[in-house]
Amino acid sequence: MGAYNIAKMVSYKASYTCQICYKSLWSKMYEYQSYSYSSRYKPEHFKKVCGDCVYKEVFGGNLWRIKKKEGVLDGECTL
Repeated sequence: MGAYNIAKMVSYKASYTCQICYKSLWSKMYEYQSYSYSSRYKPEHFKKVCGDCVYKEVFGGNLWRIKKKEGVLDGECTL
């Protein structure tokens, strides 16, 4: 699926502040880069994102809770 290559897990346990929700966490850390639909716009590359935010951004709606429980993005290593 195409949605899986825009996010990847960086570390299993790290102390960081999420760049989307600004919460201080000690948990899995993800990287996230959204798609650009315009050739002149380069979206921001988030280096430190929590699991809730990255699943909300990638899957959206109520589907993100199911996908997080399955751990869909935990095995992906492509960005």
